[in-house]
Formats: sequence, structure tokens, C-alpha cells
Amino acid sequence: MPRGRRSRLSPTDAQEVLQELIKDGRVSTADINRYIRIHQLEMQLQSLRGGGGRRPSAGARRGAGGGRRRSGRITAEQLASRQLQGRYLGLIRQIPKPQRARFKKVATERGREAAIKEMRSALNK
Repeated sequence: MPRGRRSRLSPTDAQEVLQELIKDGRVSTADINRYIRIHQLEMQLQSLRGGGGRRPSAGARRGAGGGRRRSGRITAEQLASRQLQGRYLGLIRQIPKPQRARFKKVATERGREAAIKEMRSALNK
């Protein structure tokens, strides 16, 4: 049976099917105990999230409401700063670790532009 579909077995029928699966060796009692424990943990999580239903809501599945949201568009200055930082990080990763401190010092003292210029010349770019 495809996953996601729920069958309408009565509890008695479900128990009989489960007994047959155990008898055939297709399911072990350890598998069942593991499933029960997972189900209990899911129910505890659901109750901690404040939901009372058996299945998580669409918002809970997506993780809605808990994440940070951007508060509008970024300015041109912010965009330029992020692009500069991206260039700086892209180059600093190419520098061997023992030499990185020198370029970090340049970035703090004279700015990222100067550090990028020196890194490019060091990398022959």
C-alpha cells in the first residue's frame, strides 16, 4: 500500500495483520516498539507546539512562525557592502591559513578594499 494513505482497518483487523507480519518474520517486535516510541515523541512534540490534533498543521510542517523574516529591501550601500564581503571571503579562502592573519589585519586597518587588492596580487589575479 502506498505511503500516506490511511487504511480503514478495525483495531482487531490491524492486530491480526500485525501478528501475521511478525509470524512471517517481516516485522520484528523491536520495529514495532521503535515505531511506538517515535509516535509517542511526535505526539509530545505536537502537544509542545500547542496543537491538539493527531497530525501537525501545514504551518507546523513547514516550520512557519519561528523563523526570522526580512524587514524590507536592502539599501544600495548594504548591497555593496555584502558584495564586497563576498569578494573578500572568496579570496581569503584561497589564501593559505598561515598567511590569512596578514590580510585580516589589512582589512581591519585599511579596509576590505585594500585587503582584496593585496590578496588579488598575492594570488596573481
